Amino acid sequence: MRNLLYISGRLAVVSALVLTLGLPTLLPATEIAARPDGLEEKPPTQDEDNGFQKAGKAVLEVQRALSDMGFYLGSIDGHLNAETRAAIRVYQQGAGLEVNGKVSRQLWNLLMNTQEVHNLLKRLENVRKSDKDKARQALLAHPATRDLIKENSDEKADPTRDASTCLTDPTVRCLLDAALENVKAVFKPELRDWALGEILVAQSRAGLNEAAMETAARMKDPRLIMVALRDIAEGQAASGNAAGARDAAGIIPDIEKKVEAFAMIAEIQTRQRDFDEARQSIDLLNASLEQLKSETKRISLETRIAIMLAKAGDNAGATDRLAKAEIRARTRTSGEEKGIALRYVAAALAETEHPDQALSVLDDIEASSERTSVLISTATAQARAGDAAAALATADTIEAVRYRAVVLGKIALSQAMAKNFEAADTTLDTALAAVDKIALPYARSYAVSRIALSMSKLGTLIPDRMKNIPSSGSQPPSISQTVWSRFAKAAEIAGGIDDNRLRAHTLWSISTDQRRGGDTAGAEATEQLASAASDEIKSRLTRVWMFAELASNHARASEPKISWTAFRSGIDIASKIENPWGRARALAKLAQTLIDIVVPGTARQ
Repeated sequence: MRNLLYISGRLAVVSALVLTLGLPTLLPATEIAARPDGLEEKPPTQDEDNGFQKAGKAVLEVQRALSDMGFYLGSIDGHLNAETRAAIRVYQQGAGLEVNGKVSRQLWNLLMNTQEVHNLLKRLENVRKSDKDKARQALLAHPATRDLIKENSDEKADPTRDASTCLTDPTVRCLLDAALENVKAVFKPELRDWALGEILVAQSRAGLNEAAMETAARMKDPRLIMVALRDIAEGQAASGNAAGARDAAGIIPDIEKKVEAFAMIAEIQTRQRDFDEARQSIDLLNASLEQLKSETKRISLETRIAIMLAKAGDNAGATDRLAKAEIRARTRTSGEEKGIALRYVAAALAETEHPDQALSVLDDIEASSERTSVLISTATAQARAGDAAAALATADTIEAVRYRAVVLGKIALSQAMAKNFEAADTTLDTALAAVDKIALPYARSYAVSRIALSMSKLGTLIPDRMKNIPSSGSQPPSISQTVWSRFAKAAEIAGGIDDNRLRAHTLWSISTDQRRGGDTAGAEATEQLASAASDEIKSRLTRVWMFAELASNHARASEPKISWTAFRSGIDIASKIENPWGRARALAKLAQTLIDIVVPGTARQ
């Protein structure tokens, strides 16, 4: 029974893959076992009066199944010979069945299900190979990308190389060189490609464009080379090389990845407020949109363009774009695709400060999974616009508690920024009460972390309200007392986060807010908790990632001292990683972080 349940579980997983890849759906496991092709509904067994004279078809299929799986090497003739019995015994032993060489009902059911899974996995492998071949041919067909397809290299890591000098005085280039050297010692192609992909992102952000292309050429999976080209384009956009970014995107042979690259480039330029360059990237995106086969993908990109136009101040253009996208969603899609397309439109309406229109479109979306993201965007937009009452009403309609709690934290911050601190406290209390109803551990941890961070940020806003409040006698508590107690409560809440990484990350962030608020003693206490939580993270690579993210966040907040401290913590942990794959990824991440600290583009010098 244990083996039958195992196979049924495998079938459930594989069936999901089948749906994803568009292959024919499997019959339920029970039907596969009961009605194998070409056989009567009940296969005869050796216990019947006429023995295996009537069991020829059953034995034939058993032989075929065992042959496909490599257990049987004899003739497939339907005769239960000694070789067949021996193959059955080997299979029975591995499957945990009674080893007797007989064709029983239990063997039949398990073997037929196992064969179906085996055959389906072979079909999935064929699809994967076909996709790789298509990507390979597309790259070879383009003059600018054909050189990225190379034969296997025999490069080997240099065992005498010492990276300690780089870790003592790190630069972007030496970190990347060390990461590339570690990749040479990674022998699994998929892990090697993974690490190379992260290295080339840092190279492109550092302006090392030729090196990034060389790194892409070292990848073995042509599908990942396509992704690498998109990442290179994004990295060049982030470093301010607009022309290079568009050129890199333009040579991507796969149309979907090409338009995605143009969209990401334009979004980065919009965030950097380089609207002229963003407009040029949008023009290239527009020219490629009609080549897309997927209508929902096209509508998704149309809505992203509308958001960019709105951020650039072209509200009329954004409105026109969204109106056309909605028409396309209603007239050119149907069923589940229509709900997805309308969700893109509604979310974009909320993002462009049209929450009422977003809710109007939401009325035509039935799937709760599609409605949730729109409600989150709408409530956030309402809070951002200062309409806390409407935001709370919208948040109340979010069925998934884990999302509702996070949105409530954002609303509380907007209330605090509007100087309505009592309402903000009430909203945070409501969010905390909702957390208790979240069943999934990580979802609960994430919600608690967002609420704790909101409470901490709330503390940094309070002094503006309380500058004239006295602090003696029976008067209300001083500014410091009120703010610091709020920080302490945020740290206490964060201490209850189950996930070690989330707990550590949240506590480090709260300690920074405490230092901003002048609560040095409180910050030191919180840092001790954060350090303990960091030590409980089992994976050193995960710890490096966390400190790198903290360093980047502080760099963007113009806090160089704290940023360098977090970066140094990441460097120290990376020096202790012995696994070449983990060390390569850690060094690549730290190289990207160093670029964030010194400002994109500086590393090119």
